[in-house]
Amino acid sequence: MSLKPGFTVSLEVVRTANFGFFLSDGQTDILLHEREATREIKVGDRVDVFLYHDHQGRLAATMEQPYLQVGEVAWLEAVEVKTGHGVFFHNGISRDLFLSMDELPYDREMWPRPGDKLPLSLTWDKRGRLMAKLVKGEPVEKTSIQAPKEMMNKEVTGYVYHFLDEGALLLTDEGYIAFLHNDEMQRTPRYGEHLQVRVQFVRDDGRINVTMNPLRSEQQEEDADRIYSFLLERGGSMPYWDKTPPEDIELRFSISKAKFKRALGKLMKENKIEQRDGWTHVKK
Repeated sequence: MSLKPGFTVSLEVVRTANFGFFLSDGQTDILLHEREATREIKVGDRVDVFLYHDHQGRLAATMEQPYLQVGEVAWLEAVEVKTGHGVFFHNGISRDLFLSMDELPYDREMWPRPGDKLPLSLTWDKRGRLMAKLVKGEPVEKTSIQAPKEMMNKEVTGYVYHFLDEGALLLTDEGYIAFLHNDEMQRTPRYGEHLQVRVQFVRDDGRINVTMNPLRSEQQEEDADRIYSFLLERGGSMPYWDKTPPEDIELRFSISKAKFKRALGKLMKENKIEQRDGWTHVKK
């Protein structure tokens, strides 16, 4: 078998150099740089090494164990974004693994950033160079576990690994497959982003539906506090009340008319505000 990057092979140490060792399968010599040797070796030894292309495009070897080899799937961490090219991921060795922009969305804001993680496999480009490939579907799903019904309304965290027309899929830190619908996003997350979300529903198959939005009571508290602060900043009065058009509410407060009315209702119940002639006032 011809030597190819992405595989671990057993090779013989055939000679030494000032900067390392040369290994061979009897036909091809491969450089093992001295910094890539994890123990003392000598001519005549056989060593197991992982093959990759170095920065000069030469086939090279390392005795370090990569996180990901051909035929496997691993969650790797993004370490560098190359605008207009793609993203590099750490694979446990000195040479980072490249994920091409062809695997990523057109919107650069959705690209992974350093620290984000994605499930990847190995492939090669047309020139035989080792590349990363995004993984979705069965290879991820078979590693997941079913969520118990007790997870309802619990907070979970997980990595976004795939987008559908209707939303995004996450694998939580516990191992659950989670679906985040577009309507439950406060913003569009990135590929590989580690999100904190809340469980809305536990399906019969053990998957969960999640939301980025807080519980209604928490949202109502937050909206009420924001509106009350706005009132105080304006000297205690504002030209908005529960009959203000929805588009004006959205423009000023970036919330729906329904949420605005719930927040006003909470403040009135707490006897903090009153409404008169199309205005809302702080109660003296």
